[in-house]
Amino acid sequence: MEVAKKKVGRSIRGNSIKKLVSLSASAALLVALTFSFTVQAASLYRYINDKGYQEIGYAIPTHLVANGYDVIEESGRLIRRVAAQLSEEEYAAKLERERRVEACEKAMDRVRRRYENLDDIDAAERHYIEQLNESLRNDQSNLEYSYTQLSDREERAARIERSGATIPEDLLDNISGTELQIQTLTAQIEARERGRVEKAMGFAEERRMFQLGDCNPDRLASLR
Repeated sequence: MEVAKKKVGRSIRGNSIKKLVSLSASAALLVALTFSFTVQAASLYRYINDKGYQEIGYAIPTHLVANGYDVIEESGRLIRRVAAQLSEEEYAAKLERERRVEACEKAMDRVRRRYENLDDIDAAERHYIEQLNESLRNDQSNLEYSYTQLSDREERAARIERSGATIPEDLLDNISGTELQIQTLTAQIEARERGRVEKAMGFAEERRMFQLGDCNPDRLASLR
C-alpha cells in the first residue's frame, strides 16, 4: 500500500514538471514571436532635413513633419507617402482647382446629354434667335399700340380740360395703366436684348465645352 502511494506521488510530480516545462516553452515562443513581429514591423521615415538633404531615421523632428515624409521599410520599400501640408494660399488654390474641375465636369455632362454634335448647337441657337425675334416683334407691336392709346387718351383728357369740365377718373386710370404698360413693355424688350447677348455667350461656352474633350486641371488653368 505504501509503495502504491509513492508511485502516485512521483506520477503527480512528474506531470506538474511537464506542465511547467510546456508553459515555459510556450511563453518563450510567444516572446520570440512578439520580438520577431516588432522587428519586422519596424518602420523608418525618409524626409528632408534642415540642410535640404534627404535623411532616414526612426523618428522625424517635429518641426519637419509639416514638410511631408515617406514611411519606408528597412529594405527601402515605400509603405506610404505623407504629402506636405499646404499653406493657406496653396489650399485656397487647390479648392479653386477642384471647384473648376467639378463645374467643368457638370457643364460637359450637360452639353453631351443635350447635343450630339456641334451642328445641334448651331441649330439650337438659330431656333432661339427665331423665337426671340418673334417675341421682340410682338413686344414692339404692343408697345407701339400702347403709345397710340396713350396719345389718344391724353388728347381726350386735354379736350375735356379745355372745355372746363372735370376729367373722369376712369380716363385718368386708363392713362396711368397705359403708361405702366409702356414701362413694362420697354423693360421687357431691354431684358430680351440682354438675354440675346447672354444666350450667345452661353452657346459659345457650350461649343467650347463640347470641343474641350476633358476637364484636365492644367488645361482649365490655361483657359482662364
